[in-house]
Amino acid sequence: GRERAGLGWFALTPSTPGGGIAARSLLYWLRDPRYVVNLVIVPIAAGVVVAPLLLVGVPVEYVALVPAPLMALFFGWLAHNDLAYDSTALWMHVASAVRGSSDRVGRLVPVLLVGTAALAVSVPLLVSLHGRWMILPAMIGVCASLFLCGLGLSSLSSVVAPYPVSRHGDSPFQQPQRTGGGLAQGVVLVGAIVVSAPALWLGWAALSGDEDAAWAALWTGLATGLVVLVAGVAGGGAYFSRRGGRLMEFAEST
Repeated sequence: GRERAGLGWFALTPSTPGGGIAARSLLYWLRDPRYVVNLVIVPIAAGVVVAPLLLVGVPVEYVALVPAPLMALFFGWLAHNDLAYDSTALWMHVASAVRGSSDRVGRLVPVLLVGTAALAVSVPLLVSLHGRWMILPAMIGVCASLFLCGLGLSSLSSVVAPYPVSRHGDSPFQQPQRTGGGLAQGVVLVGAIVVSAPALWLGWAALSGDEDAAWAALWTGLATGLVVLVAGVAGGGAYFSRRGGRLMEFAEST
């Protein structure tokens, strides 16, 4: 209606606490250079890994299958410290007693939209470069597992182990001298790979020519990813609700 005209993202999201957080997060992800740089780095990181493989002579049809899973992994990882970017603005969520699950879900919306769109384009394109379409279900399953598992673990990590980041207005490449975030980063990345092991194994079998394994990888990857995502949001939401005061102390100290 007219009341919602001119509200931008707030007019497109539900009129709920989670919808409001999602709209605010979308604004941040599209306008804050710190978020924009994170998004740009994802395809660059995938390219950095692919280039050496081509240089040492790995066949193009196999190298073509590498970027999409890497992008899925890094997209899921991007939100692992999302709460730290709020700084003292976090008090709005804590003071208004927003449910932890609403905070967790709302914050994941931007990266979920961007990551899904990027993978929806890149996965079919890269599979076409590979040349065997029977691998498509496996690729979708592997990417879904890495992406969703990363989001679930990130949703938990960003409230359990947040660490300082560059302040709003500072260069996105300027990091605090002591961030202490190495462990959280590693746990989310390695954790997403570990819990995605079944889908990765089935994907490897599909690459060897097992068509049944390709479909098994699809359903296994989707199921694993959704379970970890829901568990991560629930766990992170519960922690947010119980430890709001501690999170405020962190926000005020950064």
